[in-house]
Amino acid sequence: PALHSRLAKEIRAAVKEAGGVTLAAIEKMPLVKSVVYETLRMDPPVAFQCAKARKNIIVSNHDSSFLIKKDELIFGYQPLATKDPKVFKNPEEFNPDRFIGDGEKLLEYVYWSNGEETIDPTVNDKQCPGKDLIVLLGRLMVVEFFLRYDTFELEFGKFLLGSKVTFKSVTKATS
Repeated sequence: PALHSRLAKEIRAAVKEAGGVTLAAIEKMPLVKSVVYETLRMDPPVAFQCAKARKNIIVSNHDSSFLIKKDELIFGYQPLATKDPKVFKNPEEFNPDRFIGDGEKLLEYVYWSNGEETIDPTVNDKQCPGKDLIVLLGRLMVVEFFLRYDTFELEFGKFLLGSKVTFKSVTKATS
């Protein structure tokens, strides 16, 4: 409920100031942006990714480097990168403020779109060309939800290969 209250306050103030839900209003919502990125970090929509190396490349982590030769298959499991404890403090915990202020620098370690979040996709890579649209739609969904409701309760579970989320209750907006 405390996070819901903060989100509702930020959203309603920005929308009121802008005279409606606009891109300018959405850009004035750092908490909403951080919550969406944290959600994508915690549960990337595409967890498994693979590609064929177009040239010899060296992939490095904190401790080692690995040569991947041209035409070899590269496989990535995104939650390993997006929950790296050497990058993200308490990586298994949802932190709604993780990407606010200096925390935005951590976006270079968010790889949910098959590439660094801070890099724009090109025709020469495998990064999702709709990555910015997905983030915008996520932010818009949060905005629209908190314009209508003050708080909610959820039940989380697993469903086949993904997550199952059930709304248990919602409370209509009071302001």
